[in-house]
Amino acid sequence: MMFRIGTSTNPHGDLVFGGLIFDWGWHENAGMQGLNAFIDGQAEIRNIVFNGTHSLGSFANLRVASASPDSVALVDSVAAPGGGLHYIDTINTREERRFDEGPEHPDFGQSWGSTGFTGHPDQQGTTVIRNLVCGPWPDNTIYPRGGTGRKIVSGCTVWNGGGSQIRNNGGDDWEPVEWLDGTDDKDEALNGPYPGSVIENCHVLIDEKPEGVYINPRGILLQDGRQLVRNCEIEIAYAEGGGAGGTYGFGTRGEGGKAPAGPAVVENSTITLHENTDAIYVSPYTNSIEVHDIEINTVGWEARLNRLIGGVGADQLKNVVVSTN
Repeated sequence: MMFRIGTSTNPHGDLVFGGLIFDWGWHENAGMQGLNAFIDGQAEIRNIVFNGTHSLGSFANLRVASASPDSVALVDSVAAPGGGLHYIDTINTREERRFDEGPEHPDFGQSWGSTGFTGHPDQQGTTVIRNLVCGPWPDNTIYPRGGTGRKIVSGCTVWNGGGSQIRNNGGDDWEPVEWLDGTDDKDEALNGPYPGSVIENCHVLIDEKPEGVYINPRGILLQDGRQLVRNCEIEIAYAEGGGAGGTYGFGTRGEGGKAPAGPAVVENSTITLHENTDAIYVSPYTNSIEVHDIEINTVGWEARLNRLIGGVGADQLKNVVVSTN
């Protein structure tokens, strides 16, 4: 990695970082993790361009997370339209770092590019990813999921990654941020615009499966913890089957026991389906999901609402309109 600022055992304090161009386009085997930051304080990370395609198969462009309940990390105005390649399509052998000598995965190393933006399993506080433009990566395009804080994904444009274009979870280990919540009172913040993890004003496109992407593409995936999705547009013009392993617009994935998906609310959003697939898929291991004020457009084919909701179905469907073009 090029810049490593703080770790989970020794997080960094306040940070301002940006105004940089990382050029992966100068060579056919170029790319590394531009920034890995773990912040116990306030961070502004903004105005960064990743030029070209990350083609070395090493750790991907950005990993940023806040480290304590009263910390906040803002990632704003980052462009990475070129995406990245799967390690098997590069010169990377995956054997050069933390090589697993076990019999199950004898060649399984830890150095390969897979995800455009990554969070951290120890995340607390508030991490905001805003105005990120990100092209296809082999395994999840924006993946802030991890830890027990809140993650806010706002105004992002993502497309054609393997796995999920945006994958998130929720958590309660955060304190209000004055510039975000308009208050320093937790009860007021819980009744404000960001009561937990939020995905808002994002545009998601799946219209092809690029070479080097080997996992079925999906739209937005919600996992454990309270989450809200609003004012998003999802367009699917390429799909590989339905159900949990197929392509869908919004979906949940939970685990039995202590980690069910949600509770989640999806509202004021549009799903356009050019292919016969699920608009929404609800995992059996879902706490609850409410869907309201949603428009589902099917282009060139017809379906009733019950056909467009896969899995166990939503707990509440309200003002969901299906139209055919």
